[in-house]
Amino acid sequence: MVQFDENWQSNYWDRAQEPLPAVPKVRRKISLCTVCMGRLHDLMVTLPVNIYYNRDYPNLEFVVLNYSSPDRMDDWMRDYMMPYIAAGILVYLHTTEPEFYTMSHSRNVAFKMATGDIVANVDADNLIHRGFAEMLNRLAELRPARALFAVTDIAGQLAMYKNEWLELGGYDETLEGYGCEDVNLFCRAQAAGCKLMAWDHLRDQFWERMPTSNEDRVRYMENKHRYLTWFVNGRTTQRNLERKQLVANEGRPWGKTTLIKNFQETVEI
Repeated sequence: MVQFDENWQSNYWDRAQEPLPAVPKVRRKISLCTVCMGRLHDLMVTLPVNIYYNRDYPNLEFVVLNYSSPDRMDDWMRDYMMPYIAAGILVYLHTTEPEFYTMSHSRNVAFKMATGDIVANVDADNLIHRGFAEMLNRLAELRPARALFAVTDIAGQLAMYKNEWLELGGYDETLEGYGCEDVNLFCRAQAAGCKLMAWDHLRDQFWERMPTSNEDRVRYMENKHRYLTWFVNGRTTQRNLERKQLVANEGRPWGKTTLIKNFQETVEI
């Protein structure tokens, strides 16, 4: 059972006391998960670069979810990404069920299908530089359980051990529209005793975001009032923390859909 940590806001990694190990003992499997609805123009830039820069990490998979994307994402994957799919580096998923883009549900689907010990969200407009996967694994060496790997302003990039993510019920699917789904999970994980392994000091070395317009951020959402939904979702997050309600989606199915995996296998989750 998930327990509430009264001192959760002070539970963070002190890199001065615990420097990153130069050579980790274990290469944990890491899944870098990207969901995409109408953002093929970003993915065509970021995905090949992200695979190339992290190709040397020996236990890595990229999970890409086509979330009812209205563009020609399947065609691009067939034309350019099939060698990575065949090699097991890339897992390509496609669901046609959602009518609108839902941040929490889409990420829950991708994370559930990931097979890594560590699951990480990488937005379609995120570039992750050389050695990113290795850096995550070195952080995990310091904290092999009860850990949250993130920059402190979240910015679309958050990683956890998959079993601990499942214990928390994944991303909260009661949140609507744009914003706060990562903050919500971030706070629940810390309040459940996960130490924040913040890599802010390494951010410029390993991560950057391509310019994305506000219009692109909400284009396929049912509720396009970005700042309103962020505020409402923030209030929901605060209220649940005050109630010590850390497990999301209790009593309801979550992360459910029917998928085509790698163009050939039907999967229901």
